Amino acid sequence: MLILSIFLYSVSAKLQFIVERQFKDVNYSIANFGHIPYGRTLGGFLVIPKEFEDNQLDLCNKSNIKKLPIMESYWIIGRVGNCSATTKAYVAQELGAKLLIIVSNKENLSNTIELNNDGMGFKVHIPTIEIGKQDGDYFMKKFINVEEIFPYGVITFKDSKKVEKPEVILFITLNDKGGFKFIREFQQYYKQLQKDVKFYISYEVDVSKRDQRLNFTESNDQCMGGGRYCMQMRGEGLGRQVIEEQLRQHCIWINNATQWFEYMDYFDKNCFQIQHYGVCSNENWIVKQKSIGECIDNSYEKDSKKARELQENKIMDQWVGNKSLSGIIYFPGVLVNGQPYHGNLEAVSVTEDICSNMLNETICFAQLQQDDDTPSNGSEINWALIAFAVVSCILFGLFLFLCYRRRLKMQMQQELGQQVNEMVSQYIKFYETKTEK
Repeated sequence: MLILSIFLYSVSAKLQFIVERQFKDVNYSIANFGHIPYGRTLGGFLVIPKEFEDNQLDLCNKSNIKKLPIMESYWIIGRVGNCSATTKAYVAQELGAKLLIIVSNKENLSNTIELNNDGMGFKVHIPTIEIGKQDGDYFMKKFINVEEIFPYGVITFKDSKKVEKPEVILFITLNDKGGFKFIREFQQYYKQLQKDVKFYISYEVDVSKRDQRLNFTESNDQCMGGGRYCMQMRGEGLGRQVIEEQLRQHCIWINNATQWFEYMDYFDKNCFQIQHYGVCSNENWIVKQKSIGECIDNSYEKDSKKARELQENKIMDQWVGNKSLSGIIYFPGVLVNGQPYHGNLEAVSVTEDICSNMLNETICFAQLQQDDDTPSNGSEINWALIAFAVVSCILFGLFLFLCYRRRLKMQMQQELGQQVNEMVSQYIKFYETKTEK
C-alpha cells in the first residue's frame, strides 16, 4: 500500500524581545485563524493595555480598555479566557495592533493548535500567537505599570526546511462550502506553481469510526473496506456514498489536475444531496472518461472475491495515512513541507506559505506580484461602470443644459411678446389721444 511520505520539519520561526539591551527568546504557537505573513518578519512594541476593571487583560471588550499610546507599530498582549480567541484578536485589531499575543494558562505549550477558529476568524486580519504562562507572567509583572518603556519584539514566520520543490497536500472535505471557494481561488496559483511544487490531495476520512468487527469482514453502510474507511453521516448509506464520491474526485485529480478544478466547481454548484451524488457526478463529461473508471477499479484489491464495499483500497489507505501522520485536525486544510498551514484558508496566504518554503522564493513572490499588478476581470468591470457613470453624467448634464436653454428661450420670447404688446398698447393710446384733439 502506497502512503505519501510526510516529514515533519521543525519551524525556525523565532520570537525575540529586546529587554534591558538583551535578547529574550520566547516559545510560541500560531493560532489557526487570521492572516499569517509567511516568509516575512514583523517588529513591534509590546503594549500591555490597562483595563478599567481589575486589570483582567482579557481583551473581550474594546470599551473596557483605556487609551493606548500612539505608536507606529505595536503588539498587544492579553490573557486567555472569558471569551474566544477570535474575539480577542478582533478587539486587538480594532485597537490598531499588528499582532496579538495570548498568554496561556499552561506553563509549556504543546505541539497541537490550541487557539482554534470558532467560525469568526474571517473577521481577523492580523496574526495571533500564544505563549506559555511563565513567559507571559514575566512581561505582565515587569511592564504592566511602566508608562514609557515598551519591550521591542521581532517575529519571523519562516520554515527551516527550504527545498527546491516543496510538497503540498490539500486536505479536502465535501462538507464545507468555504473549501470549494478556496479551491476556485487557488486554481490560478496552482497553474503558476505546478512546475515548481509537488501537489497532492487527500480527502477526509473518520479514522475514529473504523469498524474492526471480524477483522473488517462485515459490511457497514457508513463505510467502505468493511469498516476501514468511514464517514459518519445521518442517513442510511450516506457515509459510503460520500466515500465513493471522494474516490471519483481523487481519480480525476490523478488523471488530470486541471480537470479536477473544473469538476470541483461543477460539483459545488450542482450536486447538493448526498443520495444523488452518483447520478449528479455521472452527468459530467469528466467522470464519463474511461480513464476515471479504470482508476477507480484499479484502486481496489486485485483478484479479490470479496464484495467491493469490503475490499481494501490503496487511495483510501493514503487518506488514512495522511491524516494520521500530518497532524491535520480540521478539514479543509493544507500541509506545506510537512507543516500544517495556520491562519484563514485564503488562496493568497497559502501561496505565500508555499513560496516561503522554496529555495528560490524570489521567483515565486515575483509571480505573485505580477499577478497582483495584472487587472482582474473585476477591475475591468469596475472601470466599465465608472466610464458608464461618467458618460451618463455628461449626457444628463447636456440634457439639463438643453432643457434650461429651451426654457430660457421660451421665457425670453414671452417677455419680448409682453414688451411688444405694451408698446403697441401705448402707441394706440397715444394715437387715440391725438385724434380726440
